[in-house]
Amino acid sequence: MTTTHPNASDTSATHTALWALVAVSGVANLVSSVVQAPLVVNLATGLVTLAALTALGARHLRARRTRV
Repeated sequence: MTTTHPNASDTSATHTALWALVAVSGVANLVSSVVQAPLVVNLATGLVTLAALTALGARHLRARRTRV
């Protein structure tokens, strides 16, 4: 039997948005490295990528904890 969560659409939208942010900021970080942009740009895009990945990891652990 499949169990549905009441806010599944919100969770899905948040999940998709975070992965999109990881992809965009990762590519921006790559491009800023290749074109030798200022260090501030490289650090900012790297921190955004790290923050989005941290949020995804936290969401995963929180969801895993509630499933058990």
